[in-house]
Amino acid sequence: MKRTTWQGWTLAVAGGWLWLSGCGSGADQKVLAVVGEQKITVADFKQALNNLPENYKILAESYNGKHKILDNLVKKELLVMEAERRGYQKDGDVKAKLKELQAKTTSEFEQRLADMKQRAKSLPRQVYENVLLSELNRRLKQEGAEGVEVADSEVKEYYDDYARKLKVLNPAAKVPALEAVQKQIHAILVEEKLIRNLQKQHSVEVKETLFRDLYGENSQDLIIDDSGKR
Repeated sequence: MKRTTWQGWTLAVAGGWLWLSGCGSGADQKVLAVVGEQKITVADFKQALNNLPENYKILAESYNGKHKILDNLVKKELLVMEAERRGYQKDGDVKAKLKELQAKTTSEFEQRLADMKQRAKSLPRQVYENVLLSELNRRLKQEGAEGVEVADSEVKEYYDDYARKLKVLNPAAKVPALEAVQKQIHAILVEEKLIRNLQKQHSVEVKETLFRDLYGENSQDLIIDDSGKR
């Protein structure tokens, strides 16, 4: 097992941290450390926590772990100060790289911000849909769907097809007994028939040409035959 080291964590914090001095208010602006003329605030510390890679976040759950992050931020500022003392910020290549990366980072941040705003607009509708679908699913399990009948033979046919495909994908897989999945298959078939009925009642138009133009190029269908070959 690959172990997460404090040395690696130092690099993770230094590489993933965005300096956001001046952001936030109130408690977030309390100063945790001062390095030269630079202040490390609660807001900066929180940002460092948020930017930790997932495999490092468990290390930040303890007090000592959190203090290690603060120590790493102090070390980072010391190293930046040393780079400035050597005049690297005045080097032409460094200045060009800095300008390029700042423009790229700003553009990426603005795009993420726009995406988040768009998601925020759609959240109420997503919640609405999820609640209704959950309730419909619950009612279908209890009451069934009006006008939808599923015969035992249809459940058996679906089960046999499922078992065959499972064995094609993984010959060593253990196929569950029909009795163990019968209710689940019945619910699936009820939903499928209900959807077919609804498609007849409501107008449905999929813009196939547009979809193909946007997503069809360079895509490849995955075909699996009964021998298990692609």
